[in-house]
Amino acid sequence: MADNPFAIPQQMRDLTEQNMKQAQAAYEQMTDFMTKAMGAWMGSMPANSTVNGFKEVQDRAVQFAKQNGEAAFALVDKIAKAQNFQDILTVQARFAQDQMQAFATQTQELHRLIGDAMQKSPRG
Repeated sequence: MADNPFAIPQQMRDLTEQNMKQAQAAYEQMTDFMTKAMGAWMGSMPANSTVNGFKEVQDRAVQFAKQNGEAAFALVDKIAKAQNFQDILTVQARFAQDQMQAFATQTQELHRLIGDAMQKSPRG
């Protein structure tokens, strides 16, 4: 530690990893609850082409939210394992690049799905 004043102590990394695991478990419980609640809500709607089209949009948006949440937890895990601040900056920069690309792709897909749902709509 004296050799590198910017090194992150192992004890701090271990505590961060433990906290991250607890947060991820809570996140998974919350997303499971929200998925079930949204499924029940959509299940109570009358079946028609508009509802079915927007259910596809909703399902895909939920998948994207889960993917993005998992990516964030993976980032935290990598940061917790970083040996120094340079490692943290490198991991964070890569995450930002990957997420910007993911957001662009996700936005395009949701836009397409919404367009498809609108076309299937009786008013579309």
